[in-house]
Parts: sequence; C-alpha cells; structure tokens
Amino acid sequence: MRVITLSKRKFESLEQIKLSRNILNTESNIYMFNYKNEPKVIKKLFYQEGDVFANKLYTLEMLSSNKKNLPESFAIPDSLISVSGHIQGFSIPFIEGENLTNILNDKEVSLEEKKYFLVKVGEILNQLKAIRNYTDLKDIYLGDLHSSNFIANKDNKKLSVVDLDSCKIKGNKSSVSKYLNELSILNYVKGKYEISNNDIGYVKIDENTDLFCYNMMILEFLYGKGINDLSIDEYLEYLDYLKYIGLDYNLIESFYTLVTNKKNENISSLINTINTEQICRANQLVYKKVKKNFGREK
Repeated sequence: MRVITLSKRKFESLEQIKLSRNILNTESNIYMFNYKNEPKVIKKLFYQEGDVFANKLYTLEMLSSNKKNLPESFAIPDSLISVSGHIQGFSIPFIEGENLTNILNDKEVSLEEKKYFLVKVGEILNQLKAIRNYTDLKDIYLGDLHSSNFIANKDNKKLSVVDLDSCKIKGNKSSVSKYLNELSILNYVKGKYEISNNDIGYVKIDENTDLFCYNMMILEFLYGKGINDLSIDEYLEYLDYLKYIGLDYNLIESFYTLVTNKKNENISSLINTINTEQICRANQLVYKKVKKNFGREK
C-alpha cells in the first residue's frame, strides 16, 4: 500500500469535514484532501499506536491486496498518510453523496427513497456472502455495520460503504461495533454470538453479527435511537407492538430471531412492506405515548 507524505504545515492547512450530530464517529477526524487533482478524504485516527492501530494497518493492507474480489460499492482505502514521518491515518477516494444516517433522518426525503437505500445495504450483504462462497476470501464481513458507514448518492442511486477499516477480513481481529457491545440484546442469547475476551472487539464477527446489525439498523429506523439499549423484556414488548400496528409477520419474525439460537436473516426483501403509517406509529415517541393503552388492548 502506497504512503503519501505530508508536511505538518500542509496537513494542518487541510479543511476538516464537520459531521452532523447524527453521524457516529468515535475514532477519527475527517479532512478533505486533493492529491494529483483527485479529491480524497483523509481519516486521521485518534489512536496511532498499540494493538488497535496495528490491526487497522493490517486491515488496510488486506483490503488493498484483495481489492479485485471486493464489491464496487466499497470505498477502499488507497494510501497511508504520513505526517512528519509518522503514520496518522489513511485516505480514500472522495464519494459524492450524503451520509445514509442524514438521509434516514431527513423528513424531506421520501419513504420510498429511504427504503431503496436500506434494501441496497442488504444487497451488499448478499454480495459478500457470494464472495465468501465463490472466492478464496472466506472471512469478509462489514463488522461495524450501521447507517453512518454508508454514503448514498440520490442522483445515481448508488450506495457506497465507507469506514472499511473496521471490517473483518483475512484473519484480522474484530473491531468494536455500534450494535455489538456489552449492553446489546445479543448478550441475552447464549452460544449464538461468540463473546471474545482476547480480541479487540467484544464480539467475534461473522454472518450472524452482520445480519444482527442490519436488522438492528432497520429497527432503529423504525424506533429511533436507543433500540439497542432496551432490556430483553422491553425489546420483546416493542416487537409485540410492531405486530399490533400491522408490520409484516416475516419482518417481525426476523427481529425475534435475533434473540434466539436460529440463524439471523437478511430482511432486504421485506423492507418495502413498511408503509408510512407504520413508520409514524413505530417511532418511540408515539410508542411510549400509547404503550399503556396498548397493554390493555392486546
């Protein structure tokens, strides 16, 4: 993987990209960068030493060396960035579009457009499954899968995957993940999700965890922030409510499966069953207001 060397003065002159409060970013600062007339984005990592940093560098190298087998939607890091002789982070090609989190939270964006991009996430997961089945790249998973790690272009309808330095590839260590943490409902299931005390990430990444995150992303779209912080009883009660407001039976069954020992499911084919009324009624603000009445009417 090539290394781009910048002076401290040059680096400090770069424009920092200010992310909205909705976008999850806990490990870096993001900068605009023009290299040989090509627009790029630099991700400057907060941690630049130790096991976490070493794992990042290995992950970047594996992404670069296995590029030919990866989906076109992957915004693959192309260069390490060295400032005054020290690796600060890496660059990726600049992706035209808007963060998917912002799109999902934008009331001016139609439900149909939001559902279109949510379906595209599931299609990317199907591509990764095919790659695992038909190439020698057997352990490629997104790992830290959530809406902030996708860029959607509303003009050409393309969806790109960013922040791939947290993916699982070629024997690297699992990274931390928004949905795979000590407070997650996955901790109520014994044996299905492999909790690791010897890895960087809390949970071993595999197909079940990617699909867990995808399902949780859809649930967060319905409920709003905080769905992964519910207790198991609160979670199951909310699924009963989704059944009550008429959400598709198979979609709800997939949400139930997350906390059973059955294999998790890719729900991309079911997302278009969600309608505007269900979106409004599923939101936590509405749910909490009708919760008491719902308990009596069930």
